Amino acid sequence: MEKLILNQQNRPRLLEIIQYIKSAKNIVVIVGAGISVSGGIPDFRSPDGLFAEIMKQYPGVFSSGRDLFDLSRIFISSRSLTTFYKFMALLKQQVISARVTATHHHFAKLNNTNKLLRVYSQNVDNLEERAGLTINDCNNIRSSDRIVKLHGEIDNVWCNICHKTFPFSSDVINAFKDGTPPECQYCMEQAEKAKISGKRVRNPRSPMLPRPNILLYNDFERTVGEEIGRVAYHDQRKADCLLIMGTSLKVSGCKSLVKDFSKAVHNRGGKVIFINTTEVATNNWEGVIDVHIQGASDDWAELVEAELEKEPANKKRKRSCEDDGQKIKEGKLKKLANKDDKVVGIRQGQPTLQFKKRKGKTKRSRGREADDNEEERKITRKRHKSADSDDKVAVTSKVSRNSGRRIKTQENKRRH
Repeated sequence: MEKLILNQQNRPRLLEIIQYIKSAKNIVVIVGAGISVSGGIPDFRSPDGLFAEIMKQYPGVFSSGRDLFDLSRIFISSRSLTTFYKFMALLKQQVISARVTATHHHFAKLNNTNKLLRVYSQNVDNLEERAGLTINDCNNIRSSDRIVKLHGEIDNVWCNICHKTFPFSSDVINAFKDGTPPECQYCMEQAEKAKISGKRVRNPRSPMLPRPNILLYNDFERTVGEEIGRVAYHDQRKADCLLIMGTSLKVSGCKSLVKDFSKAVHNRGGKVIFINTTEVATNNWEGVIDVHIQGASDDWAELVEAELEKEPANKKRKRSCEDDGQKIKEGKLKKLANKDDKVVGIRQGQPTLQFKKRKGKTKRSRGREADDNEEERKITRKRHKSADSDDKVAVTSKVSRNSGRRIKTQENKRRH
């Protein structure tokens, strides 16, 4: 694995890598929490991250930051449940105040230039959507929605009882701050209807409590791996460049996704580029990652954008009506037109022509006339065939009549 620090000294080699990215046609990006740090959302695992902050406020509740996203650890006690909800309220407030980073805008620009195939995001902040990209729900593998959420999103709350989602509103945030789950309005309405009709009321506040619409460890009720796998398999058949940004690659599912895409990209002769301020978590990435660029993702995005802006403008400027009119007169535009036709507008990049009436027969009229003549010939052949058959019938009947007369004449002669 080649290692480069994002600085002026390594600029020539960095520009070579940027040239490769500019030539790529189907770029896949896998991102983590590191790309949102400059937007105001702390990462999870750094010394100043969200895990460390929660550990200071609630010591002894969880043994590690991972336990905050482990369903089997969250509901083990009322204290752990309260800590989980307070943590989610804190995370949601930081997401609301966060801003879109240069990295997120870079993804949108790659999409606008038709180079971006997909972004697989471990983040729940939905900053990619704020940058103008749309979320793929994984129901359609050929969808043009570029964002695949690997771990869910925090804009909504999911009810474990009715499996419906509702907005993560300010009222829900206040309930989470108190360490209590919100009430699902749909479940409450259904309980009220059952009570009025005299049916048995199921307690809507069961141990499976409403929570943010994110994926947790050991949450076997909500598994989206199969849906994501179908989209990833489709993308692996096209990807020619893989960018990994803002993640230390500690999550097992993300590691498997990176290795699968790396194999597909290498089989196509592409490169795998890792952009992060720190090293990868383990040392078994040789042959998987080609280049590690050590630096902030925003700095890398700005460098790439600066190089893209230096590209000369497209030499093929938009065609005007006058240009197309001149091409028609010169016979350079392959259109059913002559020099007297007039260009009256442009539609979908092609000229809209006002044709002058031609003298004589056109190809279409000549073709129709030929078809009509052929049809007449077929009808004539059918008439001749029917006439011939009628003549044969008439001759046969005449012969049979003559034969009958001869037989009668011979019988009369014998009698006499």
